[in-house]
Amino acid sequence: MSINCLDALSQGKLKTQCKFGIKLGLGMHTIAGCPVKTHPKPALMGGMWVQVKISKSWTMQSELSMIGKGTGGNSQRKYGDYLLRLSYFEVPILFQYNRKKGYFEFGPTLAALINTGEYTDRAFLFQTDLYPFSNKDFSFNLGTGFAVNEKWLVGLRLTHSLFPIRKQLPGASMPVYNR
Repeated sequence: MSINCLDALSQGKLKTQCKFGIKLGLGMHTIAGCPVKTHPKPALMGGMWVQVKISKSWTMQSELSMIGKGTGGNSQRKYGDYLLRLSYFEVPILFQYNRKKGYFEFGPTLAALINTGEYTDRAFLFQTDLYPFSNKDFSFNLGTGFAVNEKWLVGLRLTHSLFPIRKQLPGASMPVYNR
């Protein structure tokens, strides 16, 4: 969800409309390429965004968000065999096609890893010095949403890493990706 906090019209012949706001939401994240049983992990996200109108139907939006990703459950309860927490600062650049109250968006995201936590019900499975997580993530986004009113937007966005966030683990068929 986003809250539209400020509308400002730029000066000059371009008459570009800019909007600024904050973003709050809940995401469901998991990873691909893990040799143990995993479940999606709910995580809170929050940040700010700026949106620039580039034509009648198109806008470009950039965000700065803090988001939790990974797999498993929350800190009180572990689901399945494995719990992975990855915290990122993300900067997506989104191109949005707007039609009436709805929109469709796509674009890349660059993220910086700020914190990790990896736990299992059994002994620790993977040595983090042999299989470290990448400190950056580059992903692609597809999303859609609609305006509930002038100040509230509700959207759904799918994100998937384009490059592995970890080398291939023993017993896995592929490297580890955020999704």
